[in-house]
Amino acid sequence: MNTKEFNPSKLYRDRDHRLLGGVCAGIGNFFGVSRHAIRFLVVVSLFMFTLPTIIGYIAALMLLKYKPRDVRMKPEETEFWQSMHRSPANTMDTIRDRFSKMETRLRNLESYLTSRKYKLDRAFDKLQD
Repeated sequence: MNTKEFNPSKLYRDRDHRLLGGVCAGIGNFFGVSRHAIRFLVVVSLFMFTLPTIIGYIAALMLLKYKPRDVRMKPEETEFWQSMHRSPANTMDTIRDRFSKMETRLRNLESYLTSRKYKLDRAFDKLQD
């Protein structure tokens, strides 16, 4: 699988931290949760819901691809995608807030660059040189 085929919003199995098939490690990576916690939950669900858990795990083994080994993401990117999977609404609110602040700064810059004050400042700068 090429890095071009990697999609950080998809769920993959993790071959580097697998015990059986890498499903629990992949789910842990996807949501940013400890793979040990996911494994513990799967073992607990085996006692309570044996057949559905086994069927779900086998289905995940067959349907999920392994995460490509040559994919490296920056820690900020990893944190972003994990937060998107945990709570997409909060992550989108954060992104919306950042863009709103950037837009405000850009508007302020644009209004300064088109103002008389900017032209006057440039004229004074030329005189000082």
